[in-house]
Amino acid sequence: MNKTPTNELSYKLSKDNIAQERYKNPEDSRLLIADTKEIIQFKDLISVTSEKAVFVLNKSTVRNVRLKTNKIDSGGKLEIFILNIISDYECECLLNFSGKKTKGLEITTNIVKFKIIEKNKDTYKISTDIKIDALIESYGITPLPPYIRDDVRKYEYYKTDFSSGGFSVAASTAGLHFNNKMISKLEKQNKIIKYINLDIGIGTFKPIDTKFIEDHKVHNENYFIKKNDYKEILKLKDDGYKIYAVGTTVLRTLETVINTKNYKGSTDLYIKPGYQFKLVDYLITNFHAPNSSLLSIVLSIYGKEWKELYMYAQTNKLKFLSFGDAVLFKIQ
Repeated sequence: MNKTPTNELSYKLSKDNIAQERYKNPEDSRLLIADTKEIIQFKDLISVTSEKAVFVLNKSTVRNVRLKTNKIDSGGKLEIFILNIISDYECECLLNFSGKKTKGLEITTNIVKFKIIEKNKDTYKISTDIKIDALIESYGITPLPPYIRDDVRKYEYYKTDFSSGGFSVAASTAGLHFNNKMISKLEKQNKIIKYINLDIGIGTFKPIDTKFIEDHKVHNENYFIKKNDYKEILKLKDDGYKIYAVGTTVLRTLETVINTKNYKGSTDLYIKPGYQFKLVDYLITNFHAPNSSLLSIVLSIYGKEWKELYMYAQTNKLKFLSFGDAVLFKIQ
């Protein structure tokens, strides 16, 4: 099988097309219908969906995992970005730390004293003198994506209205279009709403750095879906309902479950050209960054014409990335 060069996922994204603010009313965002290239307002989503439709959303919560602090000895700034809670007093994190000797090093800051247990390639495992949950609750701030200018005003907007539980360090951005008003509107039109939980990790922002798309590895992310919800989704599909994945995290979760029959676990499902979709019929997703694994999903669904579609979107001044507009893809 021939491999796909990673440059198949490259395109020029103008900074002017990167949304820096979330729509005040998410329903005012725009939706590009990939098959027809029609552009509508998101509030009119019902007009382009099947009469019998199931919308599945990711309810994992973006936690306030960024800790900005200062070292007591030097006064130097230090940021701790918590990726995963290992135990009450241990976590995996990112540190803006340049010291060569790190293992066993103890650092005292104005909010926490911690010890570096080990360093991996890009991350640190640390132990703290305060419970990790308490640190997040007392001092944590929202982790905005690197391409969005940091502003405290934006923090509350980088979370979905329906989020509950879970531990994500990035938002399911397609879900940002679905406020409670939109969900209620869908339900009144007899659309079925279901939820999964996939905890989104920092790897979602990592570009593919291998020569070929197929050689890239995606990071593991924890997921679960209620057994009864999954069985109901299968039954509804058998009854002729179309399954709409709201975001790539939902797509990957549903495809993982149908492949593995595990309702809870960890997934590193990497959707690349040649993948055979088994459950999801439609994908609603935002416009993704160049050379990302999320674009590999778009390529797998839409083919090489995706570049023309993205160019069309930029020409029509649609907004890209987390706070931007969305696109609807038909999968099968």
